[in-house]
Amino acid sequence: MHRPEGFTSAAVAQFDGSAGPVVRELLQNSLDAAVEAGASNAKVRFVICEASQDELPGWATYESTFLAALAQRRSRGSKSHDEKTVIERIEQSSGADTTPLLVCIDNGHGLDGPRMEALLTPGNTSKGERGAGSFGLGHHAAFGASDLRYVLYGAKYRRDDGKIASIASGHAILATHRDSDNSLRAADGYWFKTGREGSAFDGAYDCFPETLPPLLAPFLADVATGTAVCITGFNDFHREAGDPSAVESICRVAAANFVDAIHAGSLLVEVQDKRHDMAVTVDCSALGELLESVSDNKRASRGKGGEITGNVAYNAWRTCNLGETLHPADGITIRWRRLELSERQPTRVHVFRRGMWITSRAPGLLASPDFSDTWTFDAVLSLESGRFEDLVRNAEGPEHRGIDRKRLNNREKAQYREHVAEIASLLREAVGTREDLEDFVPEGFATLTGKEVRTAERLRRTRMPAGGGSRKETLKGGQVSGRGQRGPGRQRGTPRPGSRPRYRTSLRLEGPDVVAVDLGYEEDVADDSRVGVRVIMASGADASCEQPLPDDYLHIVSVTDDAGNTARAGDSAGELELVIPAAAGRRRLTVRLVDPVSDPRLIELDLVKRKVAAPQDGRESGKHAKGRQS
Repeated sequence: MHRPEGFTSAAVAQFDGSAGPVVRELLQNSLDAAVEAGASNAKVRFVICEASQDELPGWATYESTFLAALAQRRSRGSKSHDEKTVIERIEQSSGADTTPLLVCIDNGHGLDGPRMEALLTPGNTSKGERGAGSFGLGHHAAFGASDLRYVLYGAKYRRDDGKIASIASGHAILATHRDSDNSLRAADGYWFKTGREGSAFDGAYDCFPETLPPLLAPFLADVATGTAVCITGFNDFHREAGDPSAVESICRVAAANFVDAIHAGSLLVEVQDKRHDMAVTVDCSALGELLESVSDNKRASRGKGGEITGNVAYNAWRTCNLGETLHPADGITIRWRRLELSERQPTRVHVFRRGMWITSRAPGLLASPDFSDTWTFDAVLSLESGRFEDLVRNAEGPEHRGIDRKRLNNREKAQYREHVAEIASLLREAVGTREDLEDFVPEGFATLTGKEVRTAERLRRTRMPAGGGSRKETLKGGQVSGRGQRGPGRQRGTPRPGSRPRYRTSLRLEGPDVVAVDLGYEEDVADDSRVGVRVIMASGADASCEQPLPDDYLHIVSVTDDAGNTARAGDSAGELELVIPAAAGRRRLTVRLVDPVSDPRLIELDLVKRKVAAPQDGRESGKHAKGRQS
């Protein structure tokens, strides 16, 4: 009995159809197949072309199955947005005169019966312990690039008697439906040899064709053994306007994710688009130019392992080219290079397993804390065999990106830490410890000028910035505030808090103790709007400093604006704040200080909003009188 499924397959939904997962999976499988076939290198061709619908094996059965599933789906009510999208794409692609194809051909060992069955069975794999993939789920990535949800497989393989044989099949993922006998048919269906067409797409795959269909045979004519994967209804990776072409996308994914394998000569990728007469070869000589073109791409990675960016891949290529080599153990190679300050790159260790990029953020091999005391460097860690390669493989997850130690048991976690510690120690020794005692000021480094230089000392908690409120240290022995009296309750030398308006200023000295201010006030102003004017001497330090120094408020004698409004201090000692009417727009203020200014570069204006004291029986209330005075 089959579990009912709609057109939105959970296995396919995890792949968005972008080039990354599709090309990574196809190239990884090709590399593994070439290793098992004993080939000196993997040669992989991507061909983009077109074919008529009639050339697709099993097309008549596919079409009738889709129509039956769609009719029954419509009878069950409304569909989700994603399901509508899948159906619309199938209808549009199947209704065209021709269908675009993306075919990937390799020179590996090919597929025989057991390998084909393992490929078509989710959760199974025929790779064993030697292959890079181990989940048997990656083949679903190809369906993300197929608007028809139909992928064909053809292969040439060597039998036990040494003779070359062929095999083929196809896998479609549609939706469950009932046939004329009211039996539930599976969402997954398979193409078989002639004579079994009537039972195609019913979930069984016990009889594979032993001859290649005319559509696939030409692609395998020039290989002794190998596999062709044909993605029908190829959707150009759902590119948008301005995105790279499908050819460029395939080349970039191949170059970035397989820098190690291509640089070593163990992988050669050819990409051809017959529709536009384009052909590109990605080999060791082409890597530099290809990756340099995307070296400015520093966009954040996605997911736990993320996707390799152009910038990271370009640096990995430079390290492969220019780095020094270490061999900590059999099956492990390290290439590293010290980074110049002008490169503005952080320390990274790129982990490649069997030539494929896994992560540049491996636990235990991070810039901080693992290499915080070394010179900045870039390294490529290549894993081909051995226990550490097994551990990384087990920690990768289905997409083979990132290292998640939670996938390991306690014994494996301890072994991972041991291997990583050895590699990190070897790198630290090779790169060298930073000379921390040397003073260095980078080019363009900003220096802050302050009113004084102090040695490290204990300081009380700094006050909040102007306009913010906070609890203050109170003065002792003060008098109760009243009319004409200065009230207690604030820290000596600090004006009372207030809200900060929006404004812009420029200041200059017109005399030793006279400051001219051009003020642009950007707040809405009512008839009773007032501003408190304060002047500070900047310390040159803020709260981000290890021991911040407070700014000093200067005592003011008077403030006058160009409209004739004037506020004066009550005595010759001056006030820390004087209040004048607010006015929107630009105006000029003249501020006279009690003491001469020692360094005009450090003078800043500080404004706060103030309210007019409300009259009460012809007098101001005690509350407002207290709040108005400094």
